[in-house]
Order: sequence, then C-alpha cells, then structure tokens
Amino acid sequence: MNISKFLSMNNIIKSKLKIIFFKIIYHHQLFGAKSIRFRKRFNIQIGKYGRVYIGNRVFFNNDVSVNALECISIGDDVIIGENVKIYDHNHVFGGDSQVVEKHKFKTSPIKIGDNVWIGSNVTILKGVTIGDRSIISAGSVINKDVSSDVIYQQKRISNETVITYYD
Repeated sequence: MNISKFLSMNNIIKSKLKIIFFKIIYHHQLFGAKSIRFRKRFNIQIGKYGRVYIGNRVFFNNDVSVNALECISIGDDVIIGENVKIYDHNHVFGGDSQVVEKHKFKTSPIKIGDNVWIGSNVTILKGVTIGDRSIISAGSVINKDVSSDVIYQQKRISNETVITYYD
C-alpha cells in the first residue's frame, strides 16, 4: 500500500471515529451524519433542546463550528470551508443592566440545502435558509435567506450582490 492510500484511509477512519464520538455525546440530538469528512478542529455544540441534521457526503474543513440551541439542518453534498461559524441563536439584549453572559437567547432554525458550497470565513446566523446549489463567497455574513442556484457575494463597502449562474 502506498503512503497516499494509507493517509486517505487514516483520514476516513478518523472521520468515522469523530462521527461515533459525536453520536455518543448527542445521541438524541444529532441525526444523519453518514459519510462525513472532517479536517482539524471541528466543533459542534448542541444545547439541551437543540437538534442537528447532517446529510450525506458533507465535508467540514478546518476550524468549523456548528452551534445549535434550536435546529440546524445541512443537506447532502455540502462543502464547508475553513473557519465557518454557524449559529442558530443570538443574545437577547434588553434595557436591564445584566451582563451579556446572563442574557437569554433568541433562536431560529437554519437550513442549508443540498449541493451548497460555503467559502472560508463565513458566518451563518439564525433564521437563515440557503437554497440548493448555491455558493456563499468567502468572508460573507449570512443573516437573511439566500435563494437556490445563486452565488452570494457580500461586498464590504456597499450592500451584498446576488449573481444568478443557472439558467
């Protein structure tokens, strides 16, 4: 067996062990999660009432973080770039003087469709649906729905743009 085949098998074994580990920890909250590939430092946090659904053939690059207090659903054949953060919740800010750490959370589910490519350094916030076959450009902050079959690019100086690339 050559070294590249050995390393490939080693990565597959590591990914399968991670899936088993996460399913043991979150046994009634993590669903699907078959044939997933991980790179380094994948983090998943599921709150007491949260759920995460992960489709088939999903790839998580380095430093991805998935944080669910309600529900995050990731479709089949999704590629997630380095340093992507996915949060289905945000702090509720009020007029009181409590420190932020003690504030409650407002939640809303996230749905990522099938065959989606999410570029590096993207943050996906609560209540968002990303349609099938869409691409999210690197560095974007997604705080509203993205249609199917588009390339979403967020410009830093002005508003975002949506480029349709399918007929």
